[in-house]
This record gives sequence, structure tokens and C-alpha cells, in this order.
Amino acid sequence: MKCSFCKRDIEPGRGTIHVKPDGKIIRLCSSKCSKNLTLKRKPSKLKWITKKVKKK
Repeated sequence: MKCSFCKRDIEPGRGTIHVKPDGKIIRLCSSKCSKNLTLKRKPSKLKWITKKVKKK
């Protein structure tokens, strides 16, 4: 599985799952991703995510 916010791999049994009222499932790897999602930040504008994507 991949994190819906930062696209990092999530190990089985780790992370959290949020279900929106419309039924969409959001999987998050850490509290850092959860907090940024609740603050409605865009992943493409955050430096810590764009650095990880460029390395791969």
C-alpha cells in the first residue's frame, strides 16, 4: 500500500486509515502526513515530499 499524501510505501499493520463521508479511503503512513492533510496542504508544495520523489 502507498500513503495517499506522500506516496511512501506503508508496511502491513502500520499507518492509519481515514474514511471520508463520501466513502473514499485515505491511507496515511505517519502523523506528519495526517497533520498536513488536515491542514489542507498540497504535497507538491512541501519540500520534504518533493525531495523524496526526486531521489527515486
